[in-house]
Amino acid sequence: MKFVRLTASTKRLDTLSMSPKKVAVTGGTGFLGAYLLKELVRQGHEPVVLSTKNRDFDYELRETDYSVESLEAVLADVDGVIHLAAKRGAQPRIEEFHEGEILTQNVLEAAKNCGIKHVVFASSISVYSDEDLLPWTEDQAATPISMYGIAKLSSEMIGEWYANRYGMKVKSLRMAHLFGALEKNNYMINIFIRKAYLNKPLEVKDSLSKREFLYAKDAALALATSLFKEGHGPFNIGSGEAFTNLEVAKKINEAFDNRQDIEDKG
Repeated sequence: MKFVRLTASTKRLDTLSMSPKKVAVTGGTGFLGAYLLKELVRQGHEPVVLSTKNRDFDYELRETDYSVESLEAVLADVDGVIHLAAKRGAQPRIEEFHEGEILTQNVLEAAKNCGIKHVVFASSISVYSDEDLLPWTEDQAATPISMYGIAKLSSEMIGEWYANRYGMKVKSLRMAHLFGALEKNNYMINIFIRKAYLNKPLEVKDSLSKREFLYAKDAALALATSLFKEGHGPFNIGSGEAFTNLEVAKKINEAFDNRQDIEDKG
């Protein structure tokens, strides 16, 4: 099939005509999940958060150990699934990510057994690597250079297997590097913004490599909007522009009128 590049900046959405659905979200208690749950409610859907721990939460939460049997029980009345749960990191061994591949297949198997056709998998732009081809498009070869990217591509292929074998509408959204106000792990952009606001110098590492960035609210919009669309396969979700870390630092300093020198650590 021919894939159409989706961009989170697209605003002409026909979500208002869609009847409300019950949508299960794995990884819904995390950074991106916080934005996604709000977006699902905005679009008129009813989110159901899946978690390994029972806790007080602002949305309906269902406990599961993510086995197929446990997932079937919590997905019995659900219309669609958005699968965010994953392990991040730069570990050099693929075995560190096998749990995520098994989790993805369990989610798809349970969805299939429950008659759920619509599943969206949160993949990553890390399945690409050639910076000379930025911004990347779906017709370019996926050539991950990290085990994280390889694992994401593996989970995409598991989704394609279910789509081709069982007619499921499994879409893998290859999202650019996320940033947003709710991020708690002190990633680069949040550190830059905080220091620029405090009129402190920004320290930049790896100043030459380029990458796309994506606001988490736009990523949530793409996830929620694509779920009940037809088709399957990979779709790139990004800004269509690539910046070096040094360019990002300069833009943030300009926005906050921070006149401290940028410390380029190379």
